[in-house]
Amino acid sequence: MPPLVMTAINKSAVERFQGLADGQMAFDSWFDDAAGAEHVALKGLVTTDRILLWALGGVIGSTAAGLVAKQMNYDFNRGADGALALSVETLGASGVALEWMEMLTAGKITHASATNGTSQDNTASTANGIAAILELVSLATGTVTVVVQESSDNGGADPFAAKATFTAVAAAGAPTAERITATGTVERYLRVATTGTFTTAEFAVAIRRGTAQDRIAY
Repeated sequence: MPPLVMTAINKSAVERFQGLADGQMAFDSWFDDAAGAEHVALKGLVTTDRILLWALGGVIGSTAAGLVAKQMNYDFNRGADGALALSVETLGASGVALEWMEMLTAGKITHASATNGTSQDNTASTANGIAAILELVSLATGTVTVVVQESSDNGGADPFAAKATFTAVAAAGAPTAERITATGTVERYLRVATTGTFTTAEFAVAIRRGTAQDRIAY
């Protein structure tokens, strides 16, 4: 949104302040009604929140964007060649603006069973909490819990410990998504781990370290 002009009478230049924070994500796709594909996910036009995650790359540390939003449409366009394209627009709905994040998984990954992932080095700790988004694409059997863990020295003298824990999900509850936050100091190294008794969990996780300028305190 445009900044608010709020210049005091004792100032010689314009003062601007951030107004309402918001976000929007839109995307195009091709029609696909296979199990777990886009039509099944989008056709319901549900009124509950959608949790979106976009990843620029397929490695840990790749730029990502996340948004808790409402799905506004599900519009089709049939081409002269018979191709069925569609477009979807989503608008921020949670009071949290679109977040620029980093992937903590190498794109969408698979854990066959409980596993500790590869860590990401931030070079230093941060002091203002963390936000994380999980997209659990599928789960064959059992119940999985996805955890963001932290360590000051990559698990040396300081073993990895949970910083933010997503809600446990049973196979019948997949696919699903969740955004969570945690407050306080976030150590230099972060990784994703899975716990529980399960088989073949496909998922992606992105994180954002908070800053002192955040409109939402973690």
